Amino acid sequence: MRQRPAPSAQPAGASHRVRLKAFLALAFWALAATLPAGAQGSAGAALPAVVVWDFDDQSPPGLAPPDAAGGYLKRSLGENLTASLLQVPGLPVVERQRLKDLLAEQQLSSTELASEDSRVRLGRIVGAGRMVFGGFFVLGSEVQVHVRVVDTATSRVLFSDESTSPLASVMQQVEPMNRRLARALGGAPTVGGTTLEAASWQAYDAALALADAGKLDEAVLALQGLLARDKSFSPAERQLVALLQKLARR
Repeated sequence: MRQRPAPSAQPAGASHRVRLKAFLALAFWALAATLPAGAQGSAGAALPAVVVWDFDDQSPPGLAPPDAAGGYLKRSLGENLTASLLQVPGLPVVERQRLKDLLAEQQLSSTELASEDSRVRLGRIVGAGRMVFGGFFVLGSEVQVHVRVVDTATSRVLFSDESTSPLASVMQQVEPMNRRLARALGGAPTVGGTTLEAASWQAYDAALALADAGKLDEAVLALQGLLARDKSFSPAERQLVALLQKLARR
């Protein structure tokens, strides 16, 4: 009786490739579901989807004041820009919380996404045609902010800009740069940007830090407190809705 040949050993990287393919498929559909109807890569989509990453703190050691609050600017500059881009008609924006939820579900560490090339590849995976990278550095009482728009298909820089302003008013002073970036993406905000006080952005950043640490109930309370003090702060309202929906799914 003929014996069947023993099954060959699975290549060492085969199981990793299977998991990677599964992640690619899940990532695409999970983030595609968050985009507005008609803007999920169809031929009729007016503008390519965009991802805005947290900004990088590139302040020289020892030259920034002790209370420069780099974490506040890291998250808040990107959120301020996102608020402007969400006002552009037809522009699909993958919001910060959606992207972070997906990365957490797939247990992708920050080191795996440390390089810009890795983030651009992720942009291709999720169907985003554009990625916005930003950074800032604080020198004394001033801060310089710079942004770049990268085409995820070619890794080519399509647009770059910068703004220098007093640290105390940076969130207001970057608004013209945000509008220039919106025009570079193919549109312009329908109304003025979110130009709110630094104290509100600092409180918002504290809530985002709680959410990033998985303390969702505390983050919700912090956002509700912020909105009680500043009802016009639309980023906090948007983030609160996202966190409440996340808690409801648990």
